[in-house]
Amino acid sequence: MNLPLYVAWRYFFSKKKLKVINIISLISLIGIAITTMALLVVISVFNGFTSVGTKILSSSNPPLLIEAKKNKVFSIDSIPYNKIKSLNNIYAISPILKENALISFGESQGLVLMKGIDESYLKINSIDTSIVYGKFSLSNFGSDACVLGIGVAAKIGIPNNAERMGAIIQFIVPKREGRISISQEESFNNKDILYSGSFQMDAQMDEDNVFLPISFVRELLDYNNNEVSSVFIRPKSENDIPKLKSEIKDLVGENYEVKDIFEQEPIYQKVVKVERLGVYVILSFIIFIATFNVMGSLSLLIMDKKKDILILRSMGARLFSVRAIYFLNGLMLSFVGAIIGLALGIGICLVQQEFGIIKMGSGILVVDAFPIELRLLDILSIFLLVLSIGAISVGIMVGRIKFDNKINQ
Repeated sequence: MNLPLYVAWRYFFSKKKLKVINIISLISLIGIAITTMALLVVISVFNGFTSVGTKILSSSNPPLLIEAKKNKVFSIDSIPYNKIKSLNNIYAISPILKENALISFGESQGLVLMKGIDESYLKINSIDTSIVYGKFSLSNFGSDACVLGIGVAAKIGIPNNAERMGAIIQFIVPKREGRISISQEESFNNKDILYSGSFQMDAQMDEDNVFLPISFVRELLDYNNNEVSSVFIRPKSENDIPKLKSEIKDLVGENYEVKDIFEQEPIYQKVVKVERLGVYVILSFIIFIATFNVMGSLSLLIMDKKKDILILRSMGARLFSVRAIYFLNGLMLSFVGAIIGLALGIGICLVQQEFGIIKMGSGILVVDAFPIELRLLDILSIFLLVLSIGAISVGIMVGRIKFDNKINQ
């Protein structure tokens, strides 16, 4: 142990002549510990909500998606579909054709988002496990059938057991070609389809999503048999996503985009980044305020140890070594405070993870307790942040030490 560290260590644990130094040092340590604990808990809660949000997004968005950069639809033959499908890390791949439409049942109407799918879609999204009425089937009584979000079914007044009664729903879309006319037949395509069931997943999907056979949607929209809006892809493991995304990008070329879940929802991604940065900045500022107590206790310690500085000087100690003693002493306060704060924060997070003690209220349907997700990277970054702020604050203070034993005013 070198001399500055040894002396700083002795100062840290020794009793001071002025009792106020011990009190301020204790307040400093407690302040740093509490703010460090708060930062870790808040960031972990934020991580938990981010994970919940990602799970909600994954109910309507695939892990990976291929779509054209410019056009609304593209031919599936324009990409090496079979080659992509044969990649080792792919679990399932499914073509999708989406479009807005007017839906009609009896006297009721509503706007919906049609999603034309095939049977492979269930490997991408297990929406069939979210059926509340009827069944998830794209056929009923030997004919094409559709599955509605429960909000859509309620909006147009689908009765109970409608799937058994052969309820027919009409879909209406504007024609792709032709002039606008007063006649509905000349301006719009319409097509009837049977109802087979309703699902309940999340508020957005439930209110406007309708699943239909992709062949039915193509015929309604006057598209060719190989045209799609996008291609959904699910890898075998989430860890495969970055590598798989890069491989598919190389295969499809520059005219197509390959997006992960966050890139499919850019606003959500920006909000998450901004909120996380805001939490770090605000709580970092609070930690910086807490280090003022460290500077105060260090200033009093320097005053208390005037004779020690003179003795060290007479023994040949350089100014740098004397400053290092008090710098290390102040840094020890930040270090111990950070360790205590992280230990308390980890303990609180683990208890909340295991028992869910702090509830969010009965009105929350997605989660009943505040979600927590501890990450090692957050623990390390918070520890380094606290030490960095402490080092800067202490460095400013010890930089004023002079061998005339006065603080440079």
